[in-house]
Order: sequence, then C-alpha cells, then structure tokens
Amino acid sequence: MTDWKQWAQAHEMEAPEFRFSSGESKNLKLHCWTLGSLNAARNNAVLLLHGTTGSGAQFLEPDTADFLFGTGRPLDVDQFFIILPDAIGHGKSSKPSDASEVFPRYGYVDIVRAQHLVVNEFLGIHRLRLVLGTSMGGMNTWMWGITYPHMMDALMPIACLPSSIRGMNLLFRRLMVALIRTDPSYDDVAANLPSKGLGMAWNVFTLMISGQAELAHTLVTPAAADQHLADVAKKAEASQHPRDAVWEFLASCDYDPLEDLEKIVAPLLAVNFADDLINGAGFADLDATMRRVPRGAAVIIDAGSRAGGHKTLAKAEVWNAHVRDLLESSQPMKQSAIGVGPSVQSRIRKEPRPECLDDDKSLG
Repeated sequence: MTDWKQWAQAHEMEAPEFRFSSGESKNLKLHCWTLGSLNAARNNAVLLLHGTTGSGAQFLEPDTADFLFGTGRPLDVDQFFIILPDAIGHGKSSKPSDASEVFPRYGYVDIVRAQHLVVNEFLGIHRLRLVLGTSMGGMNTWMWGITYPHMMDALMPIACLPSSIRGMNLLFRRLMVALIRTDPSYDDVAANLPSKGLGMAWNVFTLMISGQAELAHTLVTPAAADQHLADVAKKAEASQHPRDAVWEFLASCDYDPLEDLEKIVAPLLAVNFADDLINGAGFADLDATMRRVPRGAAVIIDAGSRAGGHKTLAKAEVWNAHVRDLLESSQPMKQSAIGVGPSVQSRIRKEPRPECLDDDKSLG
C-alpha cells in the first residue's frame, strides 16, 4: 500500500476578482494536488474531479489510488500527470467558512470555470488525455465535455446522470439543507461548530449514499443503528461547517446538461452502479439519452459482493478496467473507429468470476 498523500504535490493559485455566474466577484484561492510528471509533448495530463463534500485528496485514498496510480494500473503515475483540484467551497480552496462575510453563492458552472483556470492558466495545460469525475465530479465532467469540447481525448463521468437533479436526489438535498438550517446558530456567519442540524443532515446523506446490502450486514440491532446515528453525527459535527455544507448541496441547482449533449465530441463512457439509490431511478432513460452523445456509451456495473451503493465510486477496483479500456479506445489513431456504443441494457456488467479478478497487488 503506497502513501499517495506523501507523493502528491500541493499547488495553490490566486484568482483575483473571480466573477461568479451570480454577478458577484471575490478573490479566490484555488488548490490542487498533482502526481507524476508532464511528458515532453504535454499530452499525458489527466484531470480527476471529486464529489460533493470531498476534495481532490479523495483520489489519494488507498481504495482508489492503489487501483488507479500504481505500476501497471490504468493511470500509472510513471506515465500520466494527474491533476486533483479542490472545487470552490471544498478542500483547501476558498469556502464560505473562510469568510467573515457571506460567501457568494456558487454553482457547478463556477466550479468548472475555476477548474479550467487551474488547468489552463496555472498549470499551462491545454490538452487533457482524460477527464474523469465521481458524483459531483462526474456531473462536472459532463459539463467539461460541453463547455470545452475540444480540450480532452476522453471523458468518464461516474455515479451521476446527464440531467438536472430531480426526484429522490433533489429531495434528499433539500431535506439536508432544511435540517442544517434548523439549528438556531445557522444564521450567525461566524458561528462555531458543532451543529446538531448538520449531524442529522449527515445521517440522511449517509443513508442515501450507502449500499442496502452493506447496511443490512452492519446494522442488525436497534442498538447498532442508534450507535451508527450517533457516530455519523459526531463525525460530521467535528469536521464539517454548516454553511459550507449548505453551499455545497445548493451548488447543483444550475446543473442541467441535457439540452447540450450533442456538443460533446470526445469519446465518453458513463459509468454507474446498479445499487446506487441516488441515481437508479434515472437508469431507465439513460439508453435513449446516451444516443444523443455522438461518441457516447454507458455501463451499469453490478458489483456483487463489493457493491456499496453510491459509495462504490471510491472502490476503483470495481471500475478501473473501464478506465484502461477507454484510454485504449480513445488513442488519437483509433478515434476514427469510435462510434456510439451498444445500448446501456446490453452492457450491464456483472461481478467478475473470481478467476477474472485482478489480483496483482504490486504497486509502484
């Protein structure tokens, strides 16, 4: 197991008078991590985008990094230059809790534009070998494909859908925001932790992103369930700021790539998980939607015993083979042969037979 955080390089840039889509302006600090090195041709950069409440550092956790970045893995850092930005409002980038005044309301449009600033202006990279994101980062990946269609060779949005937030996904977000705002201290911009409302909201969040089989295995008594509720609340109250959380979950309000899918020109593979409670209701429409993406295809993975609901996105062992396949099929000399992929229903991936699992644990 490699300590990827030790090998990652931290970078920080200033974005003076960053203009938000709301019309507000603010000096921003934008942070990112990098792994590996740019090659002489500067065409080996890979952009990885994190989810809501996360940061670029989430990709440095062993369950993800060991199966992506090690020797012989799909994004081997001896071959690729990995960029892990912290979105506005997340990680070490500027966020509402940093300010003594009310922070501008940001949306995914602002997040993507700030990510582009980091890649294009700060790092001086004008071509990306791959853009890959999970959950919110997956939605950002769809937006990258629409907003900067000629900047990447391939796209892989994971654990998300190419349509506005709706249904159960929308409802749980609104419920979380309402619970956080019930705390009497919420309206005080300078309020300190803890927030009881945030603790309750995080239990809703955890319930939505967990796998049903996982919870059935671990929560078998009322006492275990009560302890789980208390542990989740305690961790959230100690580590999250209520205002940051509200801004994070409200940011998705401007996400709706559905009308612009035809603008995506790079090969795109959308990856989802069969037991994802947040996105599952939208799988029925995904086949027809993907037909509008000129070089798009989709796969829904049944991860079997490794399934963890929406949280399967952190288990790169489940989906890293698709990264390798996409990189192989999207090489410049092969792109002319890439077309619309088979239907979603015909590409549901079941848990591999044991003899097919990648047992190579040698990591560089």
